Amino acid sequence: MCVRYAMKIVHSLFTYHMFSIEELYQKYLINRAVTIDARHVPPGALFFAIRGTRFNGNAFAAEALAKGASYAIIDDPAYAGPSTAYIVVEDSLSMLVQLASYHRSQYGPDFSIIAVTGSYGKTTTKELIYSVLSTTYRTVATKGNLNTIIGIALTLLKLAQDTQIAVIEMGATQLDDIALCCKIVQPTHGLITAIGEVHLEVTGSLKRVTQGKGFGTLEGVIQGKGELYDYLYITGGIVFLNTLDPLLLTLSKRFTQPITYPQATDYAPLDLMAEEPFLRYRSAEGAEVTTHLLGKSHIYNIAAALCVAKYFKVAPAAAHQAIQAYIPANKRMEFVTKGSNQFIIDSYNASPASVQLALDALLQLKVRYRVVILGDMAELGSQTTAWHNKIVKQLLHPGYDLVLLCGAFFMAAVDKVFHAKMHGFANKEVLADYLRSHHFQHSGILFKGGNTVEIHTLVELVREP
Repeated sequence: MCVRYAMKIVHSLFTYHMFSIEELYQKYLINRAVTIDARHVPPGALFFAIRGTRFNGNAFAAEALAKGASYAIIDDPAYAGPSTAYIVVEDSLSMLVQLASYHRSQYGPDFSIIAVTGSYGKTTTKELIYSVLSTTYRTVATKGNLNTIIGIALTLLKLAQDTQIAVIEMGATQLDDIALCCKIVQPTHGLITAIGEVHLEVTGSLKRVTQGKGFGTLEGVIQGKGELYDYLYITGGIVFLNTLDPLLLTLSKRFTQPITYPQATDYAPLDLMAEEPFLRYRSAEGAEVTTHLLGKSHIYNIAAALCVAKYFKVAPAAAHQAIQAYIPANKRMEFVTKGSNQFIIDSYNASPASVQLALDALLQLKVRYRVVILGDMAELGSQTTAWHNKIVKQLLHPGYDLVLLCGAFFMAAVDKVFHAKMHGFANKEVLADYLRSHHFQHSGILFKGGNTVEIHTLVELVREP
Protein backbone atom coordinates (compact mmCIF):
# COMPACT_ATOMS: atom_id res chain seq x y z
CA MET A 1 0.00 0.00 0.00
CA CYS A 2 2.85 2.38 0.84
CA VAL A 3 4.49 1.80 -2.53
CA ARG A 4 1.25 2.47 -4.38
CA TYR A 5 0.65 5.64 -2.41
CA ALA A 6 4.18 6.83 -3.15
CA MET A 7 3.66 6.17 -6.85
CA LYS A 8 0.48 8.26 -6.82
CA ILE A 9 2.38 11.16 -5.24
CA VAL A 10 5.12 10.92 -7.86
CA HIS A 11 2.68 10.89 -10.76
CA SER A 12 0.67 13.75 -9.33
CA LEU A 13 3.65 15.91 -10.25
CA PHE A 14 2.82 15.37 -13.92
CA THR A 15 -0.03 17.14 -15.67
CA TYR A 16 -2.48 14.75 -17.27
CA HIS A 17 -6.19 15.16 -17.86
CA MET A 18 -9.16 12.89 -17.34
CA PHE A 19 -12.04 13.30 -19.79
CA SER A 20 -15.70 12.39 -19.63
CA ILE A 21 -16.95 10.27 -22.55
CA GLU A 22 -18.55 13.37 -24.06
CA GLU A 23 -15.28 15.30 -23.88
CA LEU A 24 -13.33 12.38 -25.32
CA TYR A 25 -15.86 12.11 -28.13
CA GLN A 26 -15.18 15.69 -29.12
CA LYS A 27 -11.49 14.83 -29.39
CA TYR A 28 -12.38 11.83 -31.55
CA LEU A 29 -14.48 13.96 -33.91
CA ILE A 30 -11.50 16.11 -34.85
CA ASN A 31 -9.94 13.32 -36.94
CA ARG A 32 -12.34 10.35 -36.51
CA ALA A 33 -9.34 8.04 -36.22
CA VAL A 34 -8.61 5.44 -33.55
CA THR A 35 -5.82 2.89 -33.17
CA ILE A 36 -4.68 0.29 -30.66
CA ASP A 37 -1.46 -0.46 -32.55
CA ALA A 38 1.48 1.90 -32.09
CA ARG A 39 2.97 0.57 -35.32
CA HIS A 40 0.08 2.01 -37.31
CA VAL A 41 -0.96 5.48 -36.18
CA PRO A 42 -3.11 7.62 -38.49
CA PRO A 43 -2.37 11.34 -38.07
CA GLY A 44 -4.23 12.76 -35.09
CA ALA A 45 -5.62 9.39 -34.01
CA LEU A 46 -6.62 8.49 -30.48
CA PHE A 47 -4.35 5.69 -29.24
CA PHE A 48 -5.96 3.28 -26.77
CA ALA A 49 -3.49 1.32 -24.67
CA ILE A 50 -5.06 -2.14 -24.54
CA ARG A 51 -3.56 -4.86 -22.38
CA GLY A 52 -3.06 -8.37 -23.80
CA THR A 53 -1.74 -11.63 -22.44
CA ARG A 54 1.71 -10.95 -23.86
CA PHE A 55 1.90 -7.18 -23.97
CA ASN A 56 0.92 -4.01 -22.15
CA GLY A 57 -0.36 -1.34 -24.50
CA ASN A 58 0.52 1.34 -21.96
CA ALA A 59 4.18 0.73 -22.75
CA PHE A 60 3.61 1.95 -26.32
CA ALA A 61 1.75 5.16 -25.49
CA ALA A 62 4.79 7.41 -25.87
CA GLU A 63 5.65 5.78 -29.20
CA ALA A 64 2.12 6.34 -30.49
CA LEU A 65 2.24 10.02 -29.54
CA ALA A 66 5.63 10.40 -31.19
CA LYS A 67 4.18 8.94 -34.39
CA GLY A 68 1.35 11.46 -34.53
CA ALA A 69 -1.40 10.34 -32.18
CA SER A 70 -3.25 13.30 -30.69
CA TYR A 71 -3.96 11.57 -27.37
CA ALA A 72 -2.98 8.35 -25.63
CA ILE A 73 -5.67 6.78 -23.47
CA ILE A 74 -3.87 4.74 -20.79
CA ASP A 75 -4.95 2.93 -17.63
CA ASP A 76 -1.61 2.93 -15.81
CA PRO A 77 -0.48 6.34 -14.49
CA ALA A 78 3.10 5.06 -14.45
CA TYR A 79 3.21 5.61 -18.20
CA ALA A 80 1.85 9.17 -18.15
CA GLY A 81 4.52 11.62 -19.22
CA PRO A 82 4.61 15.40 -18.61
CA SER A 83 2.07 16.16 -21.32
CA THR A 84 -1.64 16.86 -21.57
CA ALA A 85 -1.75 14.28 -24.39
CA TYR A 86 -2.06 11.50 -21.83
CA ILE A 87 -5.57 10.65 -20.71
CA VAL A 88 -5.61 8.35 -17.68
CA VAL A 89 -8.68 6.17 -17.26
CA GLU A 90 -9.59 3.25 -15.06
CA ASP A 91 -9.68 0.80 -17.96
CA SER A 92 -8.62 1.62 -21.53
CA LEU A 93 -10.61 -1.18 -23.13
CA SER A 94 -13.75 -0.13 -21.31
CA MET A 95 -13.24 3.45 -22.47
CA LEU A 96 -12.77 2.31 -26.08
CA VAL A 97 -16.03 0.37 -25.90
CA GLN A 98 -17.84 3.31 -24.28
CA LEU A 99 -16.60 5.64 -27.01
CA ALA A 100 -17.77 3.24 -29.71
CA SER A 101 -21.17 2.82 -28.07
CA TYR A 102 -21.54 6.59 -27.70
CA HIS A 103 -20.63 7.05 -31.37
CA ARG A 104 -23.19 4.42 -32.38
CA SER A 105 -25.89 6.23 -30.40
CA GLN A 106 -25.37 9.37 -32.48
CA TYR A 107 -26.85 7.59 -35.50
CA GLY A 108 -30.17 6.85 -33.83
CA PRO A 109 -32.24 3.67 -33.51
CA ASP A 110 -33.32 3.67 -37.16
CA PHE A 111 -29.79 3.50 -38.59
CA SER A 112 -29.50 0.06 -40.20
CA ILE A 113 -26.90 -2.25 -38.67
CA ILE A 114 -26.89 -5.92 -39.62
CA ALA A 115 -25.35 -8.20 -36.99
CA VAL A 116 -23.92 -11.49 -38.25
CA THR A 117 -22.98 -14.35 -35.94
CA GLY A 118 -22.83 -18.14 -36.06
CA SER A 119 -20.56 -21.08 -35.32
CA TYR A 120 -19.13 -21.05 -38.83
CA GLY A 121 -19.62 -19.18 -42.08
CA LYS A 122 -20.07 -15.80 -40.44
CA THR A 123 -16.99 -14.08 -41.89
CA THR A 124 -17.71 -15.22 -45.46
CA THR A 125 -21.39 -14.29 -45.07
CA LYS A 126 -20.44 -10.88 -43.70
CA GLU A 127 -18.07 -10.31 -46.63
CA LEU A 128 -20.72 -11.32 -49.15
CA ILE A 129 -23.33 -9.07 -47.53
CA TYR A 130 -20.84 -6.21 -47.55
CA SER A 131 -20.08 -6.86 -51.22
CA VAL A 132 -23.71 -6.74 -52.34
CA LEU A 133 -24.68 -3.76 -50.20
CA SER A 134 -21.63 -1.76 -51.28
CA THR A 135 -22.95 -1.73 -54.84
CA THR A 136 -25.74 0.57 -53.70
CA TYR A 137 -24.94 2.00 -50.26
CA ARG A 138 -22.00 3.59 -48.46
CA THR A 139 -21.31 0.62 -46.24
CA VAL A 140 -19.03 -0.09 -43.28
CA ALA A 141 -18.23 -3.67 -42.26
CA THR A 142 -16.04 -5.56 -39.84
CA LYS A 143 -12.53 -5.88 -41.25
CA GLY A 144 -11.45 -9.50 -41.71
CA ASN A 145 -12.41 -11.55 -38.69
CA LEU A 146 -12.08 -8.81 -36.06
CA ASN A 147 -15.27 -9.92 -34.35
CA THR A 148 -14.27 -9.51 -30.70
CA ILE A 149 -15.37 -6.63 -28.50
CA ILE A 150 -12.26 -4.73 -29.58
CA GLY A 151 -12.91 -5.35 -33.26
CA ILE A 152 -16.56 -4.39 -32.91
CA ALA A 153 -15.63 -1.14 -31.18
CA LEU A 154 -13.09 -0.26 -33.87
CA THR A 155 -15.64 -1.04 -36.59
CA LEU A 156 -18.30 1.19 -35.04
CA LEU A 157 -15.79 4.01 -34.82
CA LYS A 158 -15.37 3.81 -38.60
CA LEU A 159 -18.96 4.93 -39.11
CA ALA A 160 -18.63 8.18 -41.05
CA GLN A 161 -21.08 11.01 -41.53
CA ASP A 162 -22.14 9.63 -44.91
CA THR A 163 -22.33 5.95 -43.91
CA GLN A 164 -25.72 4.51 -44.81
CA ILE A 165 -25.53 0.96 -43.46
CA ALA A 166 -23.17 -1.25 -41.44
CA VAL A 167 -22.49 -4.98 -41.24
CA ILE A 168 -21.01 -6.11 -37.92
CA GLU A 169 -19.65 -9.59 -37.33
CA MET A 170 -20.01 -10.85 -33.75
CA GLY A 171 -17.89 -13.64 -32.31
CA ALA A 172 -18.50 -15.41 -29.01
CA THR A 173 -16.71 -17.92 -26.80
CA GLN A 174 -19.15 -18.01 -23.89
CA LEU A 175 -22.64 -17.04 -22.78
CA ASP A 176 -23.44 -13.31 -22.64
CA ASP A 177 -20.80 -12.43 -25.27
CA ILE A 178 -23.40 -11.81 -27.98
CA ALA A 179 -25.70 -10.05 -25.53
CA LEU A 180 -22.88 -7.63 -24.68
CA CYS A 181 -22.10 -7.10 -28.37
CA CYS A 182 -25.75 -6.28 -29.04
CA LYS A 183 -25.82 -3.78 -26.21
CA ILE A 184 -22.89 -1.95 -27.81
CA VAL A 185 -23.88 -2.31 -31.47
CA GLN A 186 -27.66 -1.93 -31.14
CA PRO A 187 -28.33 -3.90 -34.35
CA THR A 188 -31.57 -3.39 -36.23
CA HIS A 189 -31.23 -6.59 -38.26
CA GLY A 190 -29.58 -9.91 -37.54
CA LEU A 191 -28.51 -13.19 -39.06
CA ILE A 192 -27.22 -16.43 -37.55
CA THR A 193 -25.38 -18.45 -40.21
CA ALA A 194 -25.37 -21.84 -38.48
CA ILE A 195 -24.90 -23.41 -35.05
CA GLY A 196 -22.40 -26.14 -34.29
CA GLU A 197 -20.07 -27.46 -31.63
CA VAL A 198 -17.44 -24.75 -31.20
CA HIS A 199 -15.86 -23.08 -28.16
CA LEU A 200 -17.19 -25.79 -25.87
CA GLU A 201 -14.23 -25.22 -23.57
CA VAL A 202 -11.90 -22.25 -23.88
CA THR A 203 -8.35 -22.91 -22.80
CA GLY A 204 -4.95 -21.22 -22.78
CA SER A 205 -4.50 -17.52 -23.45
CA LEU A 206 -8.04 -17.07 -24.76
CA LYS A 207 -9.42 -18.25 -21.44
CA ARG A 208 -7.31 -15.72 -19.59
CA VAL A 209 -8.64 -12.92 -21.76
CA THR A 210 -12.32 -13.83 -21.57
CA GLN A 211 -12.36 -15.26 -18.05
CA GLY A 212 -14.81 -17.78 -19.45
CA LYS A 213 -14.98 -21.53 -19.79
CA GLY A 214 -16.64 -21.84 -23.15
CA PHE A 215 -20.20 -22.87 -23.96
CA GLY A 216 -19.83 -26.33 -22.46
CA THR A 217 -22.33 -28.12 -24.71
CA LEU A 218 -24.17 -27.65 -27.99
CA GLU A 219 -27.12 -26.41 -25.93
CA GLY A 220 -24.83 -23.72 -24.57
CA VAL A 221 -23.83 -22.70 -28.09
CA ILE A 222 -27.50 -22.52 -29.09
CA GLN A 223 -28.27 -20.31 -26.11
CA GLY A 224 -25.23 -18.12 -26.73
CA LYS A 225 -25.86 -17.54 -30.42
CA GLY A 226 -29.56 -17.15 -29.69
CA GLU A 227 -28.79 -14.02 -27.69
CA LEU A 228 -28.88 -12.15 -31.00
CA TYR A 229 -32.47 -13.28 -31.53
CA ASP A 230 -33.26 -12.34 -27.93
CA TYR A 231 -32.10 -8.79 -28.52
CA LEU A 232 -33.86 -8.40 -31.85
CA TYR A 233 -37.11 -9.77 -30.46
CA ILE A 234 -37.09 -7.32 -27.55
CA THR A 235 -36.21 -4.35 -29.78
CA GLY A 236 -38.50 -5.25 -32.68
CA GLY A 237 -35.62 -5.99 -35.04
CA ILE A 238 -35.60 -7.98 -38.28
CA VAL A 239 -34.25 -11.54 -38.60
CA PHE A 240 -32.91 -13.08 -41.80
CA LEU A 241 -33.57 -16.83 -41.52
CA ASN A 242 -32.29 -19.96 -43.25
CA THR A 243 -35.41 -22.14 -43.30
CA LEU A 244 -33.39 -25.28 -44.07
CA ASP A 245 -31.72 -25.16 -40.66
CA PRO A 246 -33.89 -26.91 -38.03
CA LEU A 247 -32.08 -25.32 -35.07
CA LEU A 248 -32.57 -21.82 -36.44
CA LEU A 249 -36.21 -22.54 -37.25
CA THR A 250 -36.81 -23.55 -33.65
CA LEU A 251 -34.97 -20.55 -32.24
CA SER A 252 -36.85 -18.11 -34.46
CA LYS A 253 -40.41 -19.30 -33.81
CA ARG A 254 -41.30 -16.20 -31.85
CA PHE A 255 -40.69 -13.98 -34.90
CA THR A 256 -43.88 -13.65 -36.89
CA GLN A 257 -42.31 -12.27 -40.07
CA PRO A 258 -38.69 -13.35 -40.51
CA ILE A 259 -37.09 -12.62 -43.88
CA THR A 260 -36.49 -16.12 -45.20
CA TYR A 261 -34.21 -17.97 -47.64
CA PRO A 262 -33.37 -20.16 -49.66
CA GLN A 263 -36.36 -22.45 -50.39
CA ALA A 264 -38.74 -21.94 -53.30
CA THR A 265 -41.50 -20.63 -51.02
CA ASP A 266 -39.18 -18.27 -49.13
CA TYR A 267 -38.70 -14.54 -49.56
CA ALA A 268 -35.39 -15.10 -51.36
CA PRO A 269 -35.21 -18.54 -53.04
CA LEU A 270 -31.96 -19.89 -54.48
CA ASP A 271 -30.96 -23.12 -56.22
CA LEU A 272 -27.55 -24.76 -56.15
CA MET A 273 -26.84 -25.91 -59.71
CA ALA A 274 -23.42 -27.54 -59.47
CA GLU A 275 -19.96 -27.78 -57.89
CA GLU A 276 -17.40 -27.61 -60.69
CA PRO A 277 -15.60 -27.41 -58.21
CA PHE A 278 -16.79 -23.82 -57.61
CA LEU A 279 -20.42 -23.31 -56.74
CA ARG A 280 -22.84 -22.34 -59.49
CA TYR A 281 -26.31 -21.17 -58.56
CA ARG A 282 -29.55 -20.05 -60.20
CA SER A 283 -31.46 -17.14 -58.73
CA ALA A 284 -35.18 -16.54 -58.58
CA GLU A 285 -34.81 -14.26 -61.62
CA GLY A 286 -33.27 -17.13 -63.59
CA ALA A 287 -29.72 -15.81 -63.52
CA GLU A 288 -27.03 -18.51 -63.41
CA VAL A 289 -23.87 -17.40 -61.63
CA THR A 290 -20.56 -19.20 -61.21
CA THR A 291 -18.75 -18.14 -58.04
CA HIS A 292 -15.22 -18.48 -56.66
CA LEU A 293 -16.51 -20.35 -53.61
CA LEU A 294 -15.67 -23.96 -52.74
CA GLY A 295 -17.85 -26.07 -50.48
CA LYS A 296 -21.56 -26.79 -50.77
CA SER A 297 -22.40 -25.03 -47.50
CA HIS A 298 -21.45 -21.70 -49.04
CA ILE A 299 -24.74 -21.76 -50.92
CA TYR A 300 -26.39 -20.72 -47.64
CA ASN A 301 -23.94 -17.85 -47.21
CA ILE A 302 -24.67 -16.72 -50.76
CA ALA A 303 -28.40 -17.06 -50.21
CA ALA A 304 -28.16 -15.00 -47.01
CA ALA A 305 -26.35 -12.20 -48.83
CA LEU A 306 -28.85 -12.18 -51.67
CA CYS A 307 -31.72 -12.20 -49.19
CA VAL A 308 -30.26 -9.12 -47.49
CA ALA A 309 -29.67 -7.50 -50.88
CA LYS A 310 -33.29 -8.04 -51.92
CA TYR A 311 -34.60 -6.70 -48.60
CA PHE A 312 -32.55 -3.52 -49.01
CA LYS A 313 -33.62 -3.19 -52.66
CA VAL A 314 -30.24 -3.78 -54.26
CA ALA A 315 -30.66 -4.40 -58.00
CA PRO A 316 -30.45 -8.18 -58.63
CA ALA A 317 -27.89 -7.79 -61.43
CA ALA A 318 -25.60 -5.75 -59.17
CA ALA A 319 -25.93 -8.25 -56.35
CA HIS A 320 -25.12 -11.24 -58.57
CA GLN A 321 -22.14 -9.43 -60.06
CA ALA A 322 -20.83 -8.75 -56.55
CA ILE A 323 -21.22 -12.41 -55.57
CA GLN A 324 -19.49 -13.54 -58.74
CA ALA A 325 -16.56 -11.18 -58.15
CA TYR A 326 -15.98 -12.19 -54.53
CA ILE A 327 -12.77 -14.20 -54.01
CA PRO A 328 -12.17 -15.79 -50.58
CA ALA A 329 -9.14 -14.60 -48.64
CA ASN A 330 -7.77 -14.64 -45.09
CA LYS A 331 -7.04 -18.38 -45.20
CA ARG A 332 -10.75 -19.21 -45.49
CA MET A 333 -11.34 -21.82 -48.18
CA GLU A 334 -8.80 -20.13 -50.43
CA PHE A 335 -8.12 -21.95 -53.69
CA VAL A 336 -4.58 -21.84 -55.01
CA THR A 337 -2.98 -23.59 -57.99
CA LYS A 338 0.74 -24.34 -57.90
CA GLY A 339 2.11 -26.32 -60.83
CA SER A 340 -0.01 -29.44 -61.26
CA ASN A 341 -1.30 -29.25 -57.66
CA GLN A 342 -4.42 -27.56 -56.33
CA PHE A 343 -4.58 -26.31 -52.75
CA ILE A 344 -7.53 -25.56 -50.49
CA ILE A 345 -6.26 -23.41 -47.63
CA ASP A 346 -8.66 -23.17 -44.69
CA SER A 347 -6.47 -22.39 -41.75
CA TYR A 348 -8.40 -20.01 -39.53
CA ASN A 349 -10.38 -22.42 -37.36
CA ALA A 350 -11.01 -26.14 -37.10
CA SER A 351 -14.35 -27.07 -35.57
CA PRO A 352 -15.95 -30.43 -36.43
CA ALA A 353 -18.43 -28.78 -38.79
CA SER A 354 -15.84 -26.68 -40.62
CA VAL A 355 -13.54 -29.69 -40.98
CA GLN A 356 -16.33 -31.72 -42.55
CA LEU A 357 -17.18 -28.92 -44.97
CA ALA A 358 -13.56 -28.60 -46.05
CA LEU A 359 -13.23 -32.36 -46.52
CA ASP A 360 -16.35 -32.38 -48.69
CA ALA A 361 -14.93 -29.56 -50.82
CA LEU A 362 -11.71 -31.52 -51.36
CA LEU A 363 -13.70 -34.38 -52.85
CA GLN A 364 -15.00 -32.01 -55.55
CA LEU A 365 -11.56 -31.25 -56.98
CA LYS A 366 -10.84 -32.94 -60.31
CA VAL A 367 -7.42 -34.33 -59.46
CA ARG A 368 -5.67 -37.71 -59.49
CA TYR A 369 -4.83 -37.75 -55.78
CA ARG A 370 -6.31 -36.11 -52.72
CA VAL A 371 -4.21 -35.29 -49.68
CA VAL A 372 -5.58 -34.17 -46.31
CA ILE A 373 -3.31 -32.16 -44.02
CA LEU A 374 -5.22 -31.52 -40.83
CA GLY A 375 -4.34 -30.05 -37.42
CA ASP A 376 -5.99 -30.73 -34.07
CA MET A 377 -9.39 -29.23 -33.34
CA ALA A 378 -9.45 -27.04 -30.23
CA GLU A 379 -11.91 -26.01 -27.52
CA LEU A 380 -14.06 -29.15 -27.64
CA GLY A 381 -13.84 -29.88 -23.92
CA SER A 382 -14.94 -33.34 -22.84
CA GLN A 383 -15.89 -34.17 -26.46
CA THR A 384 -12.35 -33.69 -27.80
CA THR A 385 -11.40 -37.36 -28.06
CA ALA A 386 -14.74 -38.43 -29.50
CA TRP A 387 -14.67 -35.83 -32.26
CA HIS A 388 -11.08 -36.57 -33.30
CA ASN A 389 -11.90 -40.29 -33.45
CA LYS A 390 -14.97 -39.56 -35.58
CA ILE A 391 -13.05 -37.40 -38.06
CA VAL A 392 -10.34 -40.07 -38.44
CA LYS A 393 -12.96 -42.69 -39.24
CA GLN A 394 -14.44 -40.40 -41.89
CA LEU A 395 -10.97 -40.04 -43.44
CA LEU A 396 -10.99 -43.77 -44.25
CA HIS A 397 -13.18 -42.73 -47.20
CA PRO A 398 -11.50 -44.00 -50.41
CA GLY A 399 -11.61 -40.51 -51.89
CA TYR A 400 -8.74 -39.45 -49.63
CA ASP A 401 -5.46 -40.99 -50.80
CA LEU A 402 -3.09 -39.66 -48.13
CA VAL A 403 -3.93 -38.29 -44.68
CA LEU A 404 -1.40 -36.31 -42.64
CA LEU A 405 -2.69 -35.46 -39.15
CA CYS A 406 -0.92 -33.08 -36.81
CA GLY A 407 -1.26 -32.81 -33.03
CA ALA A 408 -1.65 -34.98 -29.95
CA PHE A 409 -5.38 -35.57 -30.32
CA PHE A 410 -5.22 -36.72 -33.93
CA MET A 411 -2.12 -38.83 -33.22
CA ALA A 412 -4.04 -40.68 -30.52
CA ALA A 413 -6.97 -41.21 -32.90
CA VAL A 414 -4.70 -42.49 -35.71
CA ASP A 415 -3.13 -45.04 -33.36
CA LYS A 416 -6.53 -46.71 -33.07
CA VAL A 417 -6.96 -47.12 -36.82
CA PHE A 418 -3.64 -48.46 -38.19
CA HIS A 419 -4.25 -47.58 -41.84
CA ALA A 420 -1.39 -47.30 -44.31
CA LYS A 421 -2.57 -44.00 -45.79
CA MET A 422 -2.74 -42.29 -42.39
CA HIS A 423 0.21 -40.70 -40.64
CA GLY A 424 0.27 -38.84 -37.34
CA PHE A 425 2.74 -36.10 -36.41
CA ALA A 426 3.32 -34.72 -32.93
CA ASN A 427 3.67 -31.13 -34.15
CA LYS A 428 3.91 -28.95 -37.23
CA GLU A 429 7.71 -29.10 -37.30
CA VAL A 430 7.74 -32.90 -37.66
CA LEU A 431 5.05 -32.67 -40.34
CA ALA A 432 7.15 -30.07 -42.14
CA ASP A 433 10.10 -32.50 -42.26
CA TYR A 434 7.81 -35.08 -43.88
CA LEU A 435 6.67 -32.64 -46.54
CA ARG A 436 10.25 -31.61 -47.33
CA SER A 437 11.17 -35.23 -48.04
CA HIS A 438 8.21 -36.05 -50.28
CA HIS A 439 6.91 -34.85 -53.62
CA PHE A 440 3.37 -34.26 -54.84
CA GLN A 441 2.00 -34.10 -58.36
CA HIS A 442 -1.52 -33.75 -59.82
CA SER A 443 -2.84 -33.63 -56.27
CA GLY A 444 -5.59 -31.76 -54.47
CA ILE A 445 -4.27 -30.86 -51.03
CA LEU A 446 -6.34 -29.55 -48.14
CA PHE A 447 -4.56 -27.50 -45.47
CA LYS A 448 -6.92 -27.29 -42.53
CA GLY A 449 -6.32 -26.26 -38.92
CA GLY A 450 -6.84 -23.67 -36.24
CA ASN A 451 -5.27 -20.25 -36.56
CA THR A 452 -2.72 -20.89 -33.80
CA VAL A 453 -1.39 -24.01 -35.56
CA GLU A 454 -0.73 -22.05 -38.78
CA ILE A 455 -1.06 -25.08 -41.04
CA HIS A 456 -1.14 -22.69 -44.02
CA THR A 457 2.59 -22.01 -43.59
CA LEU A 458 3.27 -25.54 -44.86
CA VAL A 459 1.99 -24.71 -48.35
CA GLU A 460 5.38 -23.43 -49.45
CA LEU A 461 6.98 -26.79 -48.59
CA VAL A 462 4.96 -28.74 -51.15
CA ARG A 463 7.17 -29.62 -54.12
CA GLU A 464 6.72 -31.49 -57.36
CA PRO A 465 9.17 -34.19 -58.57
